[in-house]
Amino acid sequence: MSCELAALGRLHREHVLNPITALAFYTSTDGQKYLLAGEDTDIKVYHVQTSRFSGQLPVFKAQSIHGIAVPPAEISEKSSLILVWGGNSVKVLPRDVIESLISGHGTERDLTRGATEARAPDWIFDGRVSPFGDRRIVLLTAHNEVIPAHVDPSRGKLIFDKILSPSRPILYSGNFFWVSKECVLVAAGTVFGEILVWKCHLGASEQNQDCEVLFVFTGHEGSIFGVHISPEIRTSTGENLRLLASCSDDRTIRIWDITERQESQDLKQKGYDTHISDARETGFGNNVEVSAHGDPSARCLATVMGHASRIWQVEFPQNQLLSRTSNIVGLYSFGEDATAQKWNLSLNLPLSELGTSSSPIKSVAKLTHQETFSNHTGKHIWSHATTSEDDYILVATGGSDGKIALIGTGIKSNSSNLTEGNQTLLDKKKAVAWSLTDVLRSSRAIGAIIEESNVISDDIPLAPQSTKPKNAKEAFNRYTFISDKRLLAATNSGRIFAGSFEDDLTWIELALPDEIGQIVFSHALHGTSPVHPLAFIGTSNGYIFYYSESGDRSLQSLVKVDGKVADIFWLSDASASNNSQFQIFVTLLRSTNAVIIHVDPDTLTTKQISVTLESGFMVTAAAFIQGYLILGSRKGIIAVFSPGEDGNYSVILTVEVHRDEAITSLLPLRSRDDRPRNYILSTCRDGRYRIHEIPTKAHQSAAVLIHEALPPFVSSVEGAWFTNNSDGTRDLMLCGFRSSNFVVWNETRRHEVATVDCGGSSRSYAWAPIRSQPDGFRFVFTKAGQMHVFSQTHAPHRTLKPGGHGREIKAVSASSGRYVATAAEDTVIRIWEYGSGEGEAEGEHSGLRCVAALERHATGIQALKWFGNEYLFSSGGNEEFFVWRLNKLESDDFTGLAVVCEAVFPDRSEIGDARITDFDVTCVSSDEDGAYEFSVSMALSNSTLQTYAYTKKAGFRLLRRWTYTGACLTQVRHLGSNHILTAATDGYLAVYANTSQAIEADTDGSPLPIVTKLHQNTIKALDIRQVSSENDTSLKFLLVTGGDDNALGVTYISVSPNSTSTSPTKANMADVKIQSKSIIRSAHAAGITGAAIARLNEDSAIVVTGSNDQRVKAWRLIGWDQDQKEKEKEKGRVRAQLLEDRYSAVADAGGLEVFDDGRKALVVGVGFEVWDLGV
Repeated sequence: MSCELAALGRLHREHVLNPITALAFYTSTDGQKYLLAGEDTDIKVYHVQTSRFSGQLPVFKAQSIHGIAVPPAEISEKSSLILVWGGNSVKVLPRDVIESLISGHGTERDLTRGATEARAPDWIFDGRVSPFGDRRIVLLTAHNEVIPAHVDPSRGKLIFDKILSPSRPILYSGNFFWVSKECVLVAAGTVFGEILVWKCHLGASEQNQDCEVLFVFTGHEGSIFGVHISPEIRTSTGENLRLLASCSDDRTIRIWDITERQESQDLKQKGYDTHISDARETGFGNNVEVSAHGDPSARCLATVMGHASRIWQVEFPQNQLLSRTSNIVGLYSFGEDATAQKWNLSLNLPLSELGTSSSPIKSVAKLTHQETFSNHTGKHIWSHATTSEDDYILVATGGSDGKIALIGTGIKSNSSNLTEGNQTLLDKKKAVAWSLTDVLRSSRAIGAIIEESNVISDDIPLAPQSTKPKNAKEAFNRYTFISDKRLLAATNSGRIFAGSFEDDLTWIELALPDEIGQIVFSHALHGTSPVHPLAFIGTSNGYIFYYSESGDRSLQSLVKVDGKVADIFWLSDASASNNSQFQIFVTLLRSTNAVIIHVDPDTLTTKQISVTLESGFMVTAAAFIQGYLILGSRKGIIAVFSPGEDGNYSVILTVEVHRDEAITSLLPLRSRDDRPRNYILSTCRDGRYRIHEIPTKAHQSAAVLIHEALPPFVSSVEGAWFTNNSDGTRDLMLCGFRSSNFVVWNETRRHEVATVDCGGSSRSYAWAPIRSQPDGFRFVFTKAGQMHVFSQTHAPHRTLKPGGHGREIKAVSASSGRYVATAAEDTVIRIWEYGSGEGEAEGEHSGLRCVAALERHATGIQALKWFGNEYLFSSGGNEEFFVWRLNKLESDDFTGLAVVCEAVFPDRSEIGDARITDFDVTCVSSDEDGAYEFSVSMALSNSTLQTYAYTKKAGFRLLRRWTYTGACLTQVRHLGSNHILTAATDGYLAVYANTSQAIEADTDGSPLPIVTKLHQNTIKALDIRQVSSENDTSLKFLLVTGGDDNALGVTYISVSPNSTSTSPTKANMADVKIQSKSIIRSAHAAGITGAAIARLNEDSAIVVTGSNDQRVKAWRLIGWDQDQKEKEKEKGRVRAQLLEDRYSAVADAGGLEVFDDGRKALVVGVGFEVWDLGV
């Protein structure tokens, strides 16, 4: 095949979601704080307070940005330069460029015109701009070399000065600190576990030494991935201290004292610096005989094990002011486990004793873990930045998932509903432990008597109150929230205390009737804010009391029921418009009878309605929806009750959600005004939440599962509610337990809101959202005999830019409508909605918004396929194959995409460890009710090809199974209804006869497949289009393939109508003809992992390819529709025009898909990017 070039300029990159490889805070001239983010070759600017995307600046042509250095805000006026580097590329940007970008002035060409770019002689690990306004920079290379450079304004170039280095080990990390105008302090971490600390004197004459080695530290058991030099810290005693933090492959963090003292100068004069160039063993462990300034272990102040895997970076926040009473230094670490962790370093000895060999290592200092921030998915935090101002520290993290998160005390809320006068409540987070003695001491008064008018029996005496615990074992065992401002707590001796959240939590003890006996608290109403905030107290003798938010020191009597009260539930009704009455549901101990109590809050009159439960149905959740009573049980069953003619409720249907896993909460959803529907959201201890539609018509006999999801944060979900954001949107919030932690999760935005170490679910607890704050939350629990109260008005972190997959994307598929699905090695399927870009949060031209995340696979996902906008199919390792169905959810509350896993492939092989590398799906038939029958062909890694018929009702039914050669099948496609095309690791294409009838796998006489050699080895990508033909009745197909041999293959296949027999023994494989095949050698510089036909015309085809060489190419194929004989007669008629060859931001490309009627292309791998083809 001939190949020729065409005019360029057709491909335009519209959207990129890549790992965040560099971050730096920037303060504008008007005092606003921005974040500069290195995303592939460009810098994107975000306003920190509002998360607004403020602009994008191209920096390099084909090199990712690895670092950004911005002078500190207090000296930025002196220095007008911003340093950017990636690999060995360096660019210095004038400060005016960022200011113009933020203000929106100037074109892209104007902004980049004044930027100075150069190439360093080696890979760069760190860089700094001189804070002295002399237009100088310093660079640290991968071989421990410092390269000073300066910007020559007259020539507009970056001029490198002489290279300075005391030795040239291979580094994995490095860090600068500018000590003075002519001196920088360097810390370098080597591949072999050594840490070198040295001074570089920039202005030294040739006669004087320009490199001064200070320390060589050993002790880590692995390569040094991160080092950071602290600013000079002034302690409470007035002494100055400089520290070095290091992290390693051994998952430890070490703190070193690098303060220069008199003994350091004495040791330097003894000539230690001559040893730095001596050959020695690796730095792993303490195997270096001599180290600068004495014993290196004496300089190691603290060591701690942290993170679940390797630690990439550590950093001391700047401007740390130690308190007068304690020397505590803050530290952050960032790891492969995609978490950021906060540590406190406590210095226990006077500074004069630090760094001396006589100081015991364990007593010098201690690193204490403070908090873990799990703001990213998958693996790796690749970049971070910190800023300090006044009394707060703000940390930004950038992950492999493309997300930027902000953590720390400097975060302000974007969606806060607080008024300006209440801004002091922001960032308030408290966790307070209360003993019973503490609560009694806090109680403001002994109490008051219950009003006689509210007492059911006049002769019920009041229990005397005491200011001491009744016995040594008395402790708190029950809690409930009246509202987010009031809390009730009860002891195992029958005492009840009311807590009030004002400036501080205060308590009063309530006066109770004598011998009240065992009590139960009502479950709080979390679905909506009740008009009348109340808590109900049930007793063993059948009395039910209530306590209001505005109550004083007494309970109010409500009603008496026939039996011992077992549990009390608020009933919420999302469809009710009249809030003048409220209802509670009361269950009775060891009885199948239950009661609905209607209460008029004005007159306190009640009405009881009987409900009969099935034997063994233990109620764990209850709700009202449009007159129906919905109950959840401990055995995972949801029962729907309807009122009868006598007014009593009886069950009309049951739904088994999950056997033997309790339903923990029921939340009615508001339906749209024009289409009333009965939607109920349930949470369960199996870790999932579900949305069912409850039938209201006689012909509907079962509830319909609309949505089912497994959030990644918990092992059990305990509750759900919706926030009321200031912009009118509503977020679905979930809470539950993960190991020993109680976690609050924002399901809409998919991030953690709060994490509380409570010891697990086997304890008494209660929780309540704070309605005025979307991230506000209160949680009370018993631990170690004490009551712990956790309050948070705002999350300690915020998403500045949302991300996606945290691992490499291996599969992509576009629906016929607006959805695109991606799947990655993190076993998550994400469904994205493509938007035009107008009103996007980032302000980019176009983008993909994640609308659903499906977590069911346990292994890496191999392939995805859509059928319309209704069905999504996925396959993975261990012969996993799932069928997903998308549903319409007509609710004003739930704005996400409703998805249900409709079926799981059951017919695994005996071993069951093969990968379903690819599959194809064709709809065979459908009916008026929306029921489909599909033909599914699967290619397995054990050389097996199998075809099934699938329906929702009947499941999977095997039709045929074949075995290929010893090569692994990598691709499979249907050629019409009667033939299947496969590709394999041996570079061959094979065509099999298919049938719609089930046939034994070992049937004799089945025709052999047609095979043809195309590539030298693995066919990694394949796309196929049917070619329309007006005069020919045969089916014709155009195939494009990408191989691991870097070649692009083009194949033209025809299928004669004579081969459409339903019997495979009669199908004539000779009627399947390879009309032509061609190959473009060296189409890419690496294996082609994605190939797609974007447009098919009568005489040409437009093809897009992606490769591991990080190039995206567009081709025009001409003459492919000729058969082989015609091509031999007229050589040169089949041509491939290279229309475009562009750098791709996606490393390790795993696939390519065209969508939007062939106008867009999506390349996936480590991140993804959207291209406008313009062809």
